[in-house]
Amino acid sequence: MTKRGFLGAAAILSVATVAAAASATAQTGDEGRPARHARRGGAALAEYLGLTDQQKADWRALHEQRRDEMKPVMEEGRALRKKLREAVEAASPDPKTVGEATLALEAHHQKVRAEREAFRQKLEATLDPTQKEKLKAFEAARGWGMGRGFRGHGFRGQRQAPPVEGQVHP
Repeated sequence: MTKRGFLGAAAILSVATVAAAASATAQTGDEGRPARHARRGGAALAEYLGLTDQQKADWRALHEQRRDEMKPVMEEGRALRKKLREAVEAASPDPKTVGEATLALEAHHQKVRAEREAFRQKLEATLDPTQKEKLKAFEAARGWGMGRGFRGHGFRGQRQAPPVEGQVHP
């Protein structure tokens, strides 16, 4: 099978998988997630850390606030990626335009990383010292920060964090 044929088959399989998953969401667990995902992510971490009801409410409020604040930032990122894509795919790409678009996108990535770290600090500020230690242990066991979006890992595995001394990365 050619590479193009393989990618086409993979795309069809992905669409079929998404359709099957969408039809299987009749049973839901915490926060409207499918039952098989109910113990993943935030709920499992909250249980592990032993968050109080007040801390859970604080985390929910912080997440909602962040979601609202990040909408325009994400739109800006989409626009910057589109601008770079158009510059690269032009009939005769101008190196200066491509370079400027690349630098603008990298500056945006730095902005998002800074906002992500500030958000993480807000979440961590709601924890007591014991919970903070548990969080550090959790992160060490997982090999990265809370969620894939923290500590430079990027979303969808885009970037890997620099190796931590004494820690083995797969």
